[in-house]
Amino acid sequence: MVANNMIEHPLAVRCMTYNQARYITDAMNGFCMQQTNFPFVCTIVDDASTDGEQEVIRQYLNDNFDLQDASIAYEKDEAYGHVTFARHKTNVNCYFAVVYLNENHYSQRKPKAPYLKEWTDNVKYIALCEGDDYWTDPLKLQKQVRYMENHNECCMTACAASWEENGRFENKGCQHKVECDLSTDEVIRKGGYYLATASLVYRTELNNDRPEWREKANVGDYPLQVLGTLRGHLHFFPEVMCVYRYMVEGSFSDKNKVWPPEYLKAKIFWMKMLDNDTKHKYSHAIYFNLVYTCYRKLFRMSLINFGEYIYVIMKSDHKYYNISLLREDIAIRSNNKRIALD
Repeated sequence: MVANNMIEHPLAVRCMTYNQARYITDAMNGFCMQQTNFPFVCTIVDDASTDGEQEVIRQYLNDNFDLQDASIAYEKDEAYGHVTFARHKTNVNCYFAVVYLNENHYSQRKPKAPYLKEWTDNVKYIALCEGDDYWTDPLKLQKQVRYMENHNECCMTACAASWEENGRFENKGCQHKVECDLSTDEVIRKGGYYLATASLVYRTELNNDRPEWREKANVGDYPLQVLGTLRGHLHFFPEVMCVYRYMVEGSFSDKNKVWPPEYLKAKIFWMKMLDNDTKHKYSHAIYFNLVYTCYRKLFRMSLINFGEYIYVIMKSDHKYYNISLLREDIAIRSNNKRIALD
């Protein structure tokens, strides 16, 4: 058996998944369809799914990967779960490294990334795609890596995405019509849904670049995008090359249909740290985002007072916030109080 680290691959795909048995095949098809002039390893971590997803992944590997090639393929049992590594039968640049966890790590707040170090530590690039999303362009990786190879100042690339909700597709998020670099101000202001996670390819150095505000963040992809703009260029491709499934059961968007106050306060905390770390250069953008995603909700729930709310509005680009919005917020706050009394 040849150890997998002898396969020199410049890119690793990171796919974390849980209870996505209905969707994971689309994600895996998107990986295997990639036409590249370089090898890449797709790391898939199933977080002890209970809906049969592990069986779906195993069957996919049996059907599409050469599990009998002892020079490359292998399986092993670890304390945390079972590992399978193999190469695709026809796409010789595509390798899968699948980790089937024995117990759910998300519920225990245990990290999963350390299990992937042998495939991710020595690569130049990381591509992201969660188990309920998928890629639609067979040249997605090739386009993004080629650009970054030719532009050393670029440390992250993204592309346009189609949002799928209840079987309907709509292009949302970043909608620039031509290729361009996205500014830090734009990415902060537009928020975490502006760029689809499945669209991102970035330089591996960002994994270990962890300022305190990123360590304290209660999400992963949005701070990563902001960091990408701070450390270099974030280049955007206007072609739709992936699909983001919105409100899929068990997804981040589904779990956060209604953001609890603790989540809102945690976001405010790390974004204020970001504001301090960047010497308040992006204060308007940061508070613009926070007013619309956090402070409005907290005010409507009577968790901050009127003076606090006006203060943060004035710290944002308050020209976008008018008196009619304030009246609406006050009316909703008053109505919520009446409901609580009833």
